[in-house]
Amino acid sequence: MTTIELEAYKAEVAREVLNTDSRAVLEKVQKLLSRERKKATEDLTPYTMEEINAWLDESEADAEAGREYTCEEVFERMKEKYPWL
Repeated sequence: MTTIELEAYKAEVAREVLNTDSRAVLEKVQKLLSRERKKATEDLTPYTMEEINAWLDESEADAEAGREYTCEEVFERMKEKYPWL
């Protein structure tokens, strides 16, 4: 999307908001915008090698202790919990 297209779309959305007479709709729009802005500013710092290695060590320890599932077991558990899948 080009800058011009984005600006045109923002204007269109602004017109929709300005033409809305429902406080409930405006409150929903405000909450959604706030939530989406917060997501956009979340810390996206990459994981450190120490964190990654700790996860791998934990996974290997689980596997050695027999705390693992086959793909079939995982899918079966998902079907039990989420039968619509």
